[in-house]
Order: sequence, then structure tokens, then C-alpha cells
Amino acid sequence: MSEYRPLQELPCSSLQASVLSQSKKSNKRKSRSFLSEDLDMESTPAELIQQCSRHKHQQLICRGKENDRSRFVLARRPRRRKVAMSDVSWDHLPDELLLRILFYLPLQDLLRMSIVCKRWHRLVFDESLWHSVDLEELTHMGPALQQVLKTGVRRLRCPRSFVEELCWTGTRPLQIVQLDLSSAIIPTSAVESIVCRCRLLECLSLEGLQLSDHIMDSLSRNPDMLQLNLSGCSGFSAASVGDTLRLLSQLKQLNMSWCDFGSSHVKSVISSLSRSVTHLNLSGYRHSLSLQ
Repeated sequence: MSEYRPLQELPCSSLQASVLSQSKKSNKRKSRSFLSEDLDMESTPAELIQQCSRHKHQQLICRGKENDRSRFVLARRPRRRKVAMSDVSWDHLPDELLLRILFYLPLQDLLRMSIVCKRWHRLVFDESLWHSVDLEELTHMGPALQQVLKTGVRRLRCPRSFVEELCWTGTRPLQIVQLDLSSAIIPTSAVESIVCRCRLLECLSLEGLQLSDHIMDSLSRNPDMLQLNLSGCSGFSAASVGDTLRLLSQLKQLNMSWCDFGSSHVKSVISSLSRSVTHLNLSGYRHSLSLQ
């Protein structure tokens, strides 16, 4: 009778040992059953490793408070692209500041900007940007030159450039004070359309161009002319040269060397010079002169 004790009289140590032994036996049975199932399926070592990793992954997913009902997935949010936001817009800049910026742009870029919008067109052709324009050695510049002349340019240089016919119908006088068309490839009619509208010329160079009596007559309408360079020019008469020089009373420097002159041209120049002339060049006429 002493072998059968009540449960309450059993010591705690024996109870814990029995529980641990039962749990170990159950774990061994589960592992054996798991291995036996895998062996029955005749899986390769690589497949066994994958099955074990899946089993562990499922255990890890099931851990945690939020994974009791649904599968928890970690997702990475895409980074937001930083958009360069500028507090200042071109539309908010005053005209004075934009004109200062446009002042440093070359001519071709200015003409391209003029077709962007109405405001830029107005600013591009502001008179403050066109006091001085240099079109040296440019080709096919007929439309550009026509547009430049409308802006009220004061100083214009087009030496050694190629100019087509100018389709100009306006009669408004030009504001040009200094004009240089030396050695340019330009029709005589285009030269006439420019010079005939000038009344404020002070410095003019038409070196190497084909002129006409009408152009010479237009030059005489610039009473403030100080420097005149007609070296290598042709196409005008001796009478037109004399009439022009008589009316240019403020002229100080005159260059008429190597023109298509005869002796009558040279005599007309000498007899019509103003007393204000301080520099005179008549080179290249030795063959047409004779001592009298």
C-alpha cells in the first residue's frame, strides 16, 4: 500500500522531471516523423534544405502580435524626388533687370528670344539694347539687318558681311551716328535705302562699295559729318562729289584714295574741300594727274 501514494503527496521535483521527460519524448517523435516523411518522399539534400528553410520562415512570420491573422510584409517606400522650386520667376523680374541681363547676350540669341512671348519681344527690341551693333563678317543677314535698323541703333558695323536686298518700305529716319559698311557685299540699292534715311551721321565708311550720285546727294544731308571714308569706291560723277563736299562744312577727315577717279574727279575734290578738313588722303591718282 505504501507504493501507491496520493498525487498531492508526490514531491515537486519528481513532477517536473516527469513533465520534462514527456515533452522530450514528444519532440523526438515529431522530429522522427518529420524526417521519416522527408525520407519517404525521396527528396534530395537541396530540396530538404529548402523545405527546412520554408518551415523556419513560416515560424518567423507567425511570431509577433500583428501576424496572428494576416501575413506581415515589410515594404520600402520610394524616396520622393526633390523638386527644385524657385521662389523667383522670370515673370516677376522687373524690366530694368531683364534688360541688364539681355545686354550681355549675342545678337543671334536676342533674335531667338524675341519670338518667345510678347513681353520678351518688347524687351529684346528696346532701344537701350541697340545703341551699338556689330555684324562683322555675317552672311545672309538681310532680315537681321532690316530688323536692327528698326530698333533705333546708333552705331552699326557691318564690314565684310553679305547683305541681300532690303525689303524696306518705311520712311522713318534712322538714328545712326556711326556706320561702317567697308568691303561688304551689298547691292547699291540696299546702300541707298540705308543712307537716304540717315540725317545724323558723323562717321561713315563705305570703302570698296559701288555707289551712285543719289547716294552722294544723300550724304550731303548730314551736316554733322566729321569722318568720311570713300576709299576704293566707284560709280559717282565728279559733279556729285563736289556738291557733297561743299555742304559738309564740319568735315575733318576725308579718305578718297584709290577710287575710280579721273582728273576731273580729283580737281572737283580739291576745289570743294572745306577749310575744316585736317586729314586728307588722295593716294593712287598719280597716273591721272598732270602738272600745269
